[in-house]
Amino acid sequence: MAYLFYVAIKLISYIAWCWVALRPWRPSSAGVIKAAGLGLLRLTIGVVFGIAIFFSVPTKPEDVVWKYIAIYAPVRLVEWSILAFIIDGDSGVKTTFNSVLWCLGGIVVSFVADFASPEGIAGHFCVGRCLC
Repeated sequence: MAYLFYVAIKLISYIAWCWVALRPWRPSSAGVIKAAGLGLLRLTIGVVFGIAIFFSVPTKPEDVVWKYIAIYAPVRLVEWSILAFIIDGDSGVKTTFNSVLWCLGGIVVSFVADFASPEGIAGHFCVGRCLC
């Protein structure tokens, strides 16, 4: 049940953040359904990257906070950049500066949503076990 709550929080957060990008970049398709599809895509991308991290990155209890940040910040930049590319498509409205700001905001959204994970609720960081 705790993981279901966590996934729901992640999905809702991702949908909301994708909607934030749709409003200025794709105003004609800035609906909840489009944002929900993009949010679900972002969650799926995160699961794929998360599984790869789980199997490829050894973690030990020491320095887990720094490993968490060092591993997930660049991975999440890639994940959110993929979404920024998909959202903009050929609209030509988005600037590089706005894309970078939106991706950085997405990284913050992802990190904050991790507090809803069972590990986050217990006050721990979940390197390799969170859904990106």
